Amino acid sequence: MVALFSLVCLVGGAALAATAERYPEWTARIETAGGLALVTGLATIGAGLKVSV
Repeated sequence: MVALFSLVCLVGGAALAATAERYPEWTARIETAGGLALVTGLATIGAGLKVSV
C-alpha cells in the first residue's frame, strides 16, 4: 500500500510539473504542487525503507 501511494505521488508530481507550461497564470502553483508531490513520494519511500530494515 505504501509503495502504491509513493508511486502515485511520484507519477502525479511529474505529470503536474510537465503540464505546468500550459497554464501560464498558474505555472508557479502547479510546479509547487508537483514538487511537493515528488518530495512526498520520496519521503514515503524513505519511511518504508526504515520500517523494512
